[in-house]
Amino acid sequence: MYQTYFKICMAVTLINVRLWSELFHLLPLSKETKETMTMSALAIGLQCFWASQFQISQALDPGMAKAWNEIAATLKKGRSVFLLVNHVSKLDGLLMAMLAPVSILQKCKTLMMHRLFNAFLTGRIWKLCGHLPVYFKSDEHGKFSVDKERQAGVNTQLKEFLGKGRILIFCPEGQINKDPKTLQPFRRGSFAMPAEMGMDIWAFTTHNCDKVWPKDADMGGFPTTVKVTLTKLMDGDETKADTPEEIKAACVTMASKCQSRMQVVVDKYYATEQGDSKKSQ
Repeated sequence: MYQTYFKICMAVTLINVRLWSELFHLLPLSKETKETMTMSALAIGLQCFWASQFQISQALDPGMAKAWNEIAATLKKGRSVFLLVNHVSKLDGLLMAMLAPVSILQKCKTLMMHRLFNAFLTGRIWKLCGHLPVYFKSDEHGKFSVDKERQAGVNTQLKEFLGKGRILIFCPEGQINKDPKTLQPFRRGSFAMPAEMGMDIWAFTTHNCDKVWPKDADMGGFPTTVKVTLTKLMDGDETKADTPEEIKAACVTMASKCQSRMQVVVDKYYATEQGDSKKSQ
């Protein structure tokens, strides 16, 4: 029953977002303005959807509002932010849009596998939002080498976007994690642009998304309590690198530090869960 309800609500939401997005892109406005309007429609639609899911509760870290304000202040200074999300479910990226302020989401883009732009209904929405593709050489699980020639143009667009004080949302694990308790190795190459531009790095760390929408399930909606924490992992002054050699070395350091610091948050979730379980016995 829950899955059916979740599916119907999601379908209605995405159809409405798609219709509004198509309308926005018919208007005589700049591409950037139309993408911003589309992101706003997606955010508002998903936030209404999330509010309708009575079977799912949420427990947000008390410091989230302050963290969003700090990110907003960074953007106002013209500096960009690299926002990492742990990847345990198809819900992860959507949850970010469901919980973040609309004013923040208007300044976000993400990178996603190019095949997702061909998905029924949603693929067109991602394109209208201005999200960017990643051209992997192989579709094989665990293979993350990219087609550098095809990706070069995307990187140019991304660098231009991030030069305006914007947010790049990214799942550094690269694929849905089969073991949510332990983060998969972070892809070091993903940190090249944050290192070059000296971006602050934040983590949107979730817990129990895999219970709401299990990895192998076609649709989510299962009852549970989703927990979310927003934490700063590294300051831009700490990440900045200049020469190619420095950037390469920085990528290794940044990937390692961010993974270990994000793992601390994940560990706290499971430690708290285990403690609550013992108390209830």
